[in-house]
Amino acid sequence: MDETVFKIAIAAFLHDIGKFAERASVKESDSEELVPGFHIGMEFLNNNRDLYQPHFKGNYTHLHAVYTAAFIDHFEKILPSKFNRTGWGLDDSFINLAAKHHLPETPLQWIVAVADRVSSGFDRKSFEQTYNTRADVKDYKKVRLASIFEQLARNGTSTKDTRYRYPLGMISPANIFPGESVTPQNREVAEKEYRDLLFEFVDGLEKIIKTGHGENVPLWFDHFDSLFMLYASHIPAATVGQDIPDVSLYDHSRMTSAIASALYLYHKETGTLSVDNIKSYEPSKLMLINGEFYGIQNFIFTEGGSTGKASAKLLRGRSFYVSLLSELAADMICRRVGLPSTSIILNAAGKFTILAPNTESIRNTLEKVEDDVNRWLISNFYGEASIGLASVEASCNDFVSGSFPSLLERLSREIERRKFKKVSLEKYGGVVTDYLDGFDNRLGICPFCNRRPATDEGTVEISRDDRIYACRICTDHVFIGTHLVKQDRIAITVADADITGKKLLEPLFGQYQLFFPSGKLLELARHGRLLKYWDISVPESGVFKKDFTTKFINGYVPKYDKGDESDEMIDRYLHGEKTERKQEEILYAVKKDLPKTFHHIAKMALNRVQASENGSRHQSFEGIEAIGVFKADVDHLGQLFATGLPAERLTLSRLATMSRLMNQFFAMYVPHLLKTEEKFKDIYTVFAGGDDLFLIGPWNRTVEFAGIIYERFREYVCYNPDITLSAGLHVCKPNTPVLHLAKASEEVLDKSKSVGRDRITVFGEAVTWKDFTELEEIRDTIERWKAGGVVNNAMLYRLNRLLYMAECERKLVSRLIYGVSLDDLECLKWQAMLKYTIVRNMKNNEKLMEEVLNVGQWIHRHGGAFKIPLWQVIYNHR
Repeated sequence: MDETVFKIAIAAFLHDIGKFAERASVKESDSEELVPGFHIGMEFLNNNRDLYQPHFKGNYTHLHAVYTAAFIDHFEKILPSKFNRTGWGLDDSFINLAAKHHLPETPLQWIVAVADRVSSGFDRKSFEQTYNTRADVKDYKKVRLASIFEQLARNGTSTKDTRYRYPLGMISPANIFPGESVTPQNREVAEKEYRDLLFEFVDGLEKIIKTGHGENVPLWFDHFDSLFMLYASHIPAATVGQDIPDVSLYDHSRMTSAIASALYLYHKETGTLSVDNIKSYEPSKLMLINGEFYGIQNFIFTEGGSTGKASAKLLRGRSFYVSLLSELAADMICRRVGLPSTSIILNAAGKFTILAPNTESIRNTLEKVEDDVNRWLISNFYGEASIGLASVEASCNDFVSGSFPSLLERLSREIERRKFKKVSLEKYGGVVTDYLDGFDNRLGICPFCNRRPATDEGTVEISRDDRIYACRICTDHVFIGTHLVKQDRIAITVADADITGKKLLEPLFGQYQLFFPSGKLLELARHGRLLKYWDISVPESGVFKKDFTTKFINGYVPKYDKGDESDEMIDRYLHGEKTERKQEEILYAVKKDLPKTFHHIAKMALNRVQASENGSRHQSFEGIEAIGVFKADVDHLGQLFATGLPAERLTLSRLATMSRLMNQFFAMYVPHLLKTEEKFKDIYTVFAGGDDLFLIGPWNRTVEFAGIIYERFREYVCYNPDITLSAGLHVCKPNTPVLHLAKASEEVLDKSKSVGRDRITVFGEAVTWKDFTELEEIRDTIERWKAGGVVNNAMLYRLNRLLYMAECERKLVSRLIYGVSLDDLECLKWQAMLKYTIVRNMKNNEKLMEEVLNVGQWIHRHGGAFKIPLWQVIYNHR
């Protein structure tokens, strides 16, 4: 890969790091000790102002530019040594490439400068007239990042009156929620917040360089990208002028890097690497590439095999595998084209977007990558999954002056057109002539997928004494699903890397090997064989690791731990089926840190009670053993992203900010909530990312979780009424085939959307979230009555019968004009029967009787949805 590409990409990424450093400084000091041991003296600043800072009305402006140079100069020891080595890339020094974006002179410096301005949405006329004339303002260090969610509106008339701000700090599950009182009261506090943050960031840089990965610049860049995401996502990129400070320094820097990389490759390949050509906004120099995997749901929920064993591990492995396919397909394109990973500007939920140069060789490369990926998918999945690439040409003008929405619309139309040709039958159609040749008569077909041949090397451990032969792909899925709950780190290498220990039997796309490492893999990194090194942990502390690339793609899976060895948990798991062998299997699962089975997840829905038998009292359980399958997604998100802001305010950086923030809630916050909230620790993540969520857990805990996650989502999007969530929850037995789980969850989610969106469907009833909250309060009231002996199980079933009659009455009224029979009128007695039942059972307690008579009002108000609280109580005590 052209080293100059990385030199420009990293310089563009670092071009505004001086804003971070300068806001942490105290100008009155002669020698700025930004972090212990690192000084930025006024002598350096004064000697270099003319080199990096423009003038306006006799004064220097854009102080951050010289601070960018100072940062790179003073922290060179914890940056890769290549940065200051002659002969790395083309002639410009790295420090000047990064810091001269306000006073560019050479073609490469102009590439970074233009990328900076296009990322910000400046057209050429605007930046020539005003870009270098903007002066500092008095309280810019106190400015905190505004939430872009507060501004979105379906009609595009977003508000400029923003109240919500993000706290300055390293992002974590605790501080990603914007608030109304986070702006510091004085400059000193504001500076200290920046200094503390900078100290932690520099500590992270030191940790990265100590990994030994600094000599592998692409790998170091991935780690740096991750570190900057953690520390600069809540730093506003712009704090002066009239603009709303809603784009983070991280997103602006990353988009600048992507644009600069594409511009350099375009001008290099077309032989137009001159200042005048680079400054021109008119030619179509850029290309937006969208990649999308088709058939994801069928892929994840494949069934048809002869065994339902290891279903939890298999499902988790398949879901993660889909994320890997998307990540690595985008990576393959970038490596073939010669782009850094920052060129992947969007990547979530099986879809990605890449910013690339618009050249003939790139188009040919895309065609070749798409063919290679699909041939591998066809060979291994027989047409169940495929990838489609769509692309559109773009000029710099298409990213500025209100033109960006039109570019997104063009890309959207191309994506839709591509969906009509998901698989080329001309290329891949016909009989799989060698299909049967792969089978071994001794082993037969894979018992998990019922598609591929089982192999000798594909041995899957089902339990302590049970192993079965499976195909290479399903074995890989179980391998991934098993180790995700045990290991925090994943390494991706070239397919033929020298690796000891367990790894994939079938490298992804035939080019990427995966394993779970225990060391730093210095030799593999040094020789360029280590391509990715991810930390996928979800720390309970909420403090993410800084030495490697943090990746929010793992989700949360409940696993057996020492607590499951207690007598209470053993009794729960073996309730109704006590055998010595099953107890041994549980203890074995604890020892091996295995994921919990759906069967045992369902057991967690049982409620512990005191029972009497032959005059003695003992602990027992009541309720139903069932799982809740919960699916949710954000309504009209694509429309909101494309039209939620006025056209002139929608920029590439803002789109990246919106996408990252939405993915952050589902991919980072939700797994952390499940891991740290005791009552939700048995809820299993099938997938969580992008704008949607698919969970499986104890049915009653999952219902409770639905209400909690809705409230947290509302808080996350600043209670914007135009950003809504639809959800569905299906209750079923734990041995239900996974494909049925998927279909049932999709059906209940579709019902919520079909009756108006911003709703949840439970027990087949679609209700607004406001009504759902009321119904959950009703459930708590009925539970209180049940605990106090006010109602018993018989009365609960009687109420269920009366609810059915009330629903019949509603239907009867709706068809009166068609005539009704006398038998149909039976249902009209439900109100009288309800009052009779209550009065008869509570005639000695008038106050309590009046309270329970509210049931009639609840049925009138909520209709059939009254079953949501009623059935929960019935199921909890069955």
